[in-house]
Amino acid sequence: MSRKRILALALVAIVCLAGIFGGGIWAGYALNTEMQNRFSFPAQIHYKLNGMYNSYFNAGAEPEPERLVTNRAILTQETIFLPASAKDFAGGIGTIGEDTVLVTDRLGKMYSVTDNVVQELDVAPPDDNRDALQSQLDAGELGQIEINFNWMRFNDIFYYPRAQEGAGYLLLSYTEWLPEQKCFGSAMARLSVQGDDPLNWSAASDDWIVIARTEPCLELFTTGKGMFGLEAGGRMDRMPDGRIAWSSGAYERADRFAERDFSDAIGLSDDMDYGKMLLVNIESGEKTAIAKGLRNPQGVSVDGEGRIWVSDHGMQGGDELNLVFDGANFGFPAVSYGTKYNRKPAGNGDRHANHDGYDKPVIAFVPSIAPSSALAVENFHYAWDGDVLVGALSGAVHRVHIEDGRGIYVEPIDVEMRIRDMDAIHGGKTIVLYTDDRRLSFLTADTGPDPMARFDELLTSYAADADVLAAADGTMAACLQCHSLLEGVDNGAGPSLHNICSREPGSSPFEGYSGALDKLGGVWTEQTLQAYISDPFGMLPDTSMGWEGIENENVSLAIAKALCEL
Repeated sequence: MSRKRILALALVAIVCLAGIFGGGIWAGYALNTEMQNRFSFPAQIHYKLNGMYNSYFNAGAEPEPERLVTNRAILTQETIFLPASAKDFAGGIGTIGEDTVLVTDRLGKMYSVTDNVVQELDVAPPDDNRDALQSQLDAGELGQIEINFNWMRFNDIFYYPRAQEGAGYLLLSYTEWLPEQKCFGSAMARLSVQGDDPLNWSAASDDWIVIARTEPCLELFTTGKGMFGLEAGGRMDRMPDGRIAWSSGAYERADRFAERDFSDAIGLSDDMDYGKMLLVNIESGEKTAIAKGLRNPQGVSVDGEGRIWVSDHGMQGGDELNLVFDGANFGFPAVSYGTKYNRKPAGNGDRHANHDGYDKPVIAFVPSIAPSSALAVENFHYAWDGDVLVGALSGAVHRVHIEDGRGIYVEPIDVEMRIRDMDAIHGGKTIVLYTDDRRLSFLTADTGPDPMARFDELLTSYAADADVLAAADGTMAACLQCHSLLEGVDNGAGPSLHNICSREPGSSPFEGYSGALDKLGGVWTEQTLQAYISDPFGMLPDTSMGWEGIENENVSLAIAKALCEL
């Protein structure tokens, strides 16, 4: 690590510790019990430092592409950093046009990102009445409770084009305090905008119209933490009929339900909008609950067939991906594949009901992954299209392979970032990840020539006859158990063979070299490569190569020639 980076991180750490002991914003994160259940304290410090470091030292930096190798696709990842003015932890993203990403942070500040350029928008968010809530707390009107204002946040942003050319609505979903009623809930507000360039938009807080609110308004808990905004849900996507699919979380009310009659539980009661999947008419504000029994549905994605995919952030081991249909009941808090945080089964019973009598998820994640978002994949890569990605706060994107509406397998793709939201641009060709530490990461699939296919073509051209080709194919099948042909990608047991010729022996990033290759010197050539794969121990008696060599010179020559041109 460079001295500059060490000094920068040390400075950020001092600022961070000052926030802890001074009761600043970081104190809110340190006391966040939901996150303590999901992550250890050191992980919280790691992500906080990351966010502060990125904001002050990486904002505006040129992205450095990375490669991610997955089961069926090779991905290129480019990451940019939002400025320090953006608040970390929570918020959401949406898109406008083919190439622009809209971002809201947890306080409702908005940004437009096009071609890796980040611009803050001249659009004030609607008033969530946090100042009024603080005043009522200070005046003693709400009793002896605490409010973590980091949990009172803006959860999603969505651009809704209208039939009139150049006209649209900007939608925001957020947690709102109602000072007269002294209660809170989720709200959806719309703003009329003109033109498809967000940089030309301008609006004040009172230009927004609240079109929908969850009902009934929730009273604060009377002791301890009065509001649990972590379980707000609040994600949006557009249905084919023009309505907005809007998820509504249970605000921890379902977690604390202790009765046996679950018809009264907040997520299962037909008289409450919480723990539900709602459809909202954005002109009239009329809302209809089509599914219930959810806990914290943080991910919503409507696919090309109009199906609604929802990732539900459950209790311990109870995370789910659900396929919503009209009348669905996913059962929370009566059932869950997870447990309460005290290890007792959900449903207040003495056994795990495992969704008996309720609609089952497409897939459940055990252990927990902390799902935060969902994206139905279309037009990205032939092997991924039709699947659903579930972004997770635990640092990975999980590709759920779907067949006939069921999850067949889950492929975790480690991106080492807390994924808060996901969307797609460029007609689905680019997947956008929004992280809790102020980053946007863009994933594209490598659609160029497959290195293995290219190698097969070269091997065929250099093989003297069919017998040589068959022997070379068999040899390479064994070699590729340890080696890769991909640029910069090791299989773990051996270095990549990509671009091996003209490279110094033992010079790739592979960390498992024995040191024997240091004796060779120079660079790999067709001749030295053929000699080594023909008789590795004869050439280097102390090599760690687990291969005795190839007796047929025609086979070793064909392999060496093909590798040197790859």
